[in-house]
Amino acid sequence: MKLSLLTEAAKKKEEKKYHAAVAIVRNRDKWLLGLAKNTGDDRDNKWIHPGGGIKPGETPEKAATREAKEETGVRCRAISGPLEDSQKPDVAFVVCKTNDSKKDCLRPNHEFALLGWFTVREMRALNLYENVRRLIDRAKSF
Repeated sequence: MKLSLLTEAAKKKEEKKYHAAVAIVRNRDKWLLGLAKNTGDDRDNKWIHPGGGIKPGETPEKAATREAKEETGVRCRAISGPLEDSQKPDVAFVVCKTNDSKKDCLRPNHEFALLGWFTVREMRALNLYENVRRLIDRAKSF
């Protein structure tokens, strides 16, 4: 019976459909954030993680790493499966890691005014989007 319950839970997790993926990118003790511009929503002028839509047939992990590269120029690899945030149930939050923290590698696309690597302490001075710290706190365990 327990095996059956575990199998059902695994199937439900696999069947979960996300519309977007967000990359929570870490390099040692710093986290990649971008200052959002012209979003037309509550993220505008706030520091956020890179992310965007998931293409048909794409996994959340692949979408998160692709979006990070497209939006910031940073290559990273997923080190977690999708994390969920109850306030954004259709978004997959994926913890990613990179060794590429050089400032000259940061190339913001049209969605960001600025990009940067920040420690948690440095983030205190930033106008963060509501879920950034909460997600980073969860991502620290990976």
